[in-house]
Amino acid sequence: MRQRNPRNPLSSSVFLYTVLTLLAIFLIVWTFITNNKQEYYTKTEYLLGTYVTVRVNGDNTSPVLLANAAFKEIKRIDKKFGNNNGIIGELNSSAGEWVEIDQETAFLLKSAIDVAKNTGGAFDPTLYPIIRLWGFDDINAEKRVPSSDEIEEALMSIGYENIELSPEGKRVRLLNGAQIDLSGIAKGYAVDMAIKKIKSIDESATGFIDAGGDIGIIGPKFGSRPWVIGIRHPRSEDADKVIDYVYMYDGAIATSGDYERFFEVDGVRYHHIFDPETGYPADNGVISSTVIHKSAMLADAYATAAFVLGDSPGVTFFPRFGALAFLVKKDLTVFKNAGFEVYLNK
Repeated sequence: MRQRNPRNPLSSSVFLYTVLTLLAIFLIVWTFITNNKQEYYTKTEYLLGTYVTVRVNGDNTSPVLLANAAFKEIKRIDKKFGNNNGIIGELNSSAGEWVEIDQETAFLLKSAIDVAKNTGGAFDPTLYPIIRLWGFDDINAEKRVPSSDEIEEALMSIGYENIELSPEGKRVRLLNGAQIDLSGIAKGYAVDMAIKKIKSIDESATGFIDAGGDIGIIGPKFGSRPWVIGIRHPRSEDADKVIDYVYMYDGAIATSGDYERFFEVDGVRYHHIFDPETGYPADNGVISSTVIHKSAMLADAYATAAFVLGDSPGVTFFPRFGALAFLVKKDLTVFKNAGFEVYLNK
């Protein structure tokens, strides 16, 4: 009769040791991955006339360093293109004379003019006289309803055609008393440039930048998941209530609404998004407009144009410019371009 070999205690010990070692390695790796995913750094500052939040994580660089680099770039753009200083102030006080500009300024002006042309003037960078007239040029300025005569006079200098760029793009002059306001495009541009700065330091960085509703995606959440962004309900007193969600891995999204900056007189709401044709706050059936574009700069500008165009055929042409719109009408029904639905699904 064959006898069974007794169990080798040494083999059992080796097996147990191997299992425990592998388990320990697994736990270490899992802990590292989990902790790494949670290390998003968030920083908020008041710039560009709004609160700007940078939320970032990098595989190869400290997120604090990345956020600081982003804010340094945003501050540079804010200083350069703010209305009361930098090149914009110089242009607005130039009285029609040619002004030397650098390549970056030429790019921003040309981009603004292109959006104005594409939208039939619904977006117009020469609205500064109207904005100032209503008191929306400064957060501390008195808000008021101007007289019709004042508005008619201000409208005489409105029109993107009054911006003349030299053929070589190194000079610009403003005609017919025009003055420019690039806040409708510079904020998104600052987001784009801050993301570019982060990526130049750490290509694998992920996160997002939110400049008062202009949101640019640095990279997918944890490298593979979408960022969930709520489109605010435009008539809820609860700022956290949303009318829908979008899911984004890249690109940018911007929202314009009549609830952002406004004042009321005799029960009438006067907001800060003006119709270049009338000089009054845009009132074309829409109370909120959201646009998705690969560029935060262009999402910003087209969101403004979409609000002004409102419930009209003009917005149906947005996809040809790489923009997708989501409009909330006064009755809270929604219009959206074909293709926007992709972003409404996980």
